[in-house]
Amino acid sequence: MTKQNKMSKRKLSNMNFVLAAIAILTDILMVLGILNITRYSNFSKSIFVLINVVILAILLVLNGLIAYNAYAMKKSILYVTIGVLVIAFLSGGALTYVTTRVNKNIDKIINTGTTSEKVEVSFVVYSENGNFAINDINDLEGKTFGILSNTEEQVGYILPKKELEAKKINVTYHEYDDYNSMLMGLFGGEIDAAALPSNYVAMFEVNDGYSEYLENTKSILTFDKNITVTTESGSDKDITTEPFTVLIIGTDEQRSDALMLASFNPISMQVTLTSIARDSYVPIACYAGKSEDKITHARVRSRQCTIDTVEDLMDVDIDFYFESNFTGIVKMVDALGGIIITNPYEFVGQKSDARGKMTVWVPAGTNRLNGEQALAYARERHLYANGDFQRQANQQQVIQAILTEAMKLTDVNKALKVLDAAGDNVSTNFTVDQLISLFNYSIKKMNRSYVKNANVINIVGSRVTGYGSSKWNESMQLNLYIYRVYQGSITDNRNAILRNINLDSKIDAPKAISFSANWVFTAPTLTNETYSEPIIHDESPDTVLNFSGKLLSEVQEWASSRGITVKVTKVHQGEEGYVDSYPENMVIAQSVRAGIKTENVTEITVSIITHEGATKNCPANSYYDSGKKACVCESGYYAKNDSDLNTGGAGCIANPTTTPTVTPTTSPTTTPSTTPTTDPTVSPVPSTCPEGQEPDGNGGCKPIQKQCGENEEPDGNGGCKPKEVTESPNTDEEVPTGFIFPNRFFNLFSKLFR
Repeated sequence: MTKQNKMSKRKLSNMNFVLAAIAILTDILMVLGILNITRYSNFSKSIFVLINVVILAILLVLNGLIAYNAYAMKKSILYVTIGVLVIAFLSGGALTYVTTRVNKNIDKIINTGTTSEKVEVSFVVYSENGNFAINDINDLEGKTFGILSNTEEQVGYILPKKELEAKKINVTYHEYDDYNSMLMGLFGGEIDAAALPSNYVAMFEVNDGYSEYLENTKSILTFDKNITVTTESGSDKDITTEPFTVLIIGTDEQRSDALMLASFNPISMQVTLTSIARDSYVPIACYAGKSEDKITHARVRSRQCTIDTVEDLMDVDIDFYFESNFTGIVKMVDALGGIIITNPYEFVGQKSDARGKMTVWVPAGTNRLNGEQALAYARERHLYANGDFQRQANQQQVIQAILTEAMKLTDVNKALKVLDAAGDNVSTNFTVDQLISLFNYSIKKMNRSYVKNANVINIVGSRVTGYGSSKWNESMQLNLYIYRVYQGSITDNRNAILRNINLDSKIDAPKAISFSANWVFTAPTLTNETYSEPIIHDESPDTVLNFSGKLLSEVQEWASSRGITVKVTKVHQGEEGYVDSYPENMVIAQSVRAGIKTENVTEITVSIITHEGATKNCPANSYYDSGKKACVCESGYYAKNDSDLNTGGAGCIANPTTTPTVTPTTSPTTTPSTTPTTDPTVSPVPSTCPEGQEPDGNGGCKPIQKQCGENEEPDGNGGCKPKEVTESPNTDEEVPTGFIFPNRFFNLFSKLFR
């Protein structure tokens, strides 16, 4: 053998070692791919077997070529081996990547009972005036600290107690059934600090009246921990043959912003969707004694608390849950390429982030909406006359549209994007096998149907009806909005759900039938808007009014009838809050806010506008007349229109032969100026007037006009007389810019607030 042949053989041998190493790596990738797709074998047993056979055949050929090439050491065999190896390696890598990516997201979505979550706890304090006596955790020593009464609650009980014990801070614990009650206790001064979720502001600011209080809170400590969260496993039903129920939860800052109880009958392919208003005031399953609260607050405690609460409310067993936050909805809709929505009104809605700005345009008509638009549509309620009820219908429409687009998926990349979007934002306790079985079953139903795929599943929507009410909160001294549900509506919706999931239910056969070609089908109504049930409204106590814009006399009359003392703080010109155009004695602030029970108030201080001693930044050649509350030309000239008096217009021309300054003197006599004026329209003005007098505009002097009360007017001699009330004629007279309202407007203002 020549030296050249030996070197060639050695190179081939080295190449074989490299190829063998790559082949082993390819084998590993292929085996991992097979293991990853095993959990999805229920999609199709035959396809799964075929994939395994193909992969094993490729591996067999590949490894055979590697072995033969090592023996034969021929370049032709080497090139074939390299080609097969490259294809197998890339295929194995792609298979492993895709299946690993899918499995990672599926594992995030599927909740088998316990999951690990990071939670954040804040120690929160409150100060009505912003002067906080407690500024760090050490200031809690000897204070009263609010926690939850549930000893298994991590955020509200276990973690805060551990933190205080670790830092050796001694406090007196005060227990509450829920975070809302704890927050009320903090606002009412019952406790000095409270253990709350770190996002407590976003959680509770949606409640009417809370924002003002939340602005006066602060967190003195925030810490996080990883905890194990337990949720009951889903049912083991065969959901392709047995009807089931699923609670759909849409969350925002840990609140259940959307609640829909769905029932699915796989035989009839009918789905009922029953919406429950988030403000529904119902017994909460995880509260002590199942005390009542808004159902949205149940999710603040836990997902399982929400599930149990809906089960108790509807008296229906819930087999599964499906939960998504707002971010998940946005990302999934975008991954699907948008959804088709029919929207009757064009509007600009809120973005998905916690305090999102109103920047999302949602067009009217039938359009394909992106994720932000779809979410804005599902959240909008102020635009519609029936408010929250229409929002529930919109949410159901969005759910249906998402399902419709998902059923059309044929693009693998799009499906992977949907899974990526769902991975961090969606949770359910369906098993993988159950979801695959349901998917396969639905596909078969579609293939056997003559209708469009979107119409194979018949979705019937309804809602639990009720009425808006209020409940007085003693701690906050506020009437809080709640939604009381009709028991009749609960019963009707429950019956509709049971009819859908009860395979043994019987339909009464009609004794007679009739037919008309003009007959138009109308879907049956599952629930009524109103029911003949007692309407419950908590009796509201007598509360302090909002006195802003009212006159002092009105406040005094109101307070006198309730035995409340009124103290007055006058706001003069130049002081904060003073507005020159406001009438005398108008209230601009009060020490006790509106809504406080009057039985808790003995004294109230109001800040009122006063024009006493007010001066004007008058233009050149004019002075401020306190009686007229306006600037007057020093020449004594009264301009023909009011704007001249107040803006230094043509009427305020300096007298070139007289001194414009008015100098008081003790002289009992008045010496009128005899110097002629260069302006024939300007009356002569005295150079001096005695003390207590002022120019009268005709060359003489007159008594200085004293300040008159709101129901008085000048008498022409420096004094005051009762004001004559006359109706001002209705004119289209324009009020120039900078003009001080004349007395007739003050009269009108006074009558409006009297």
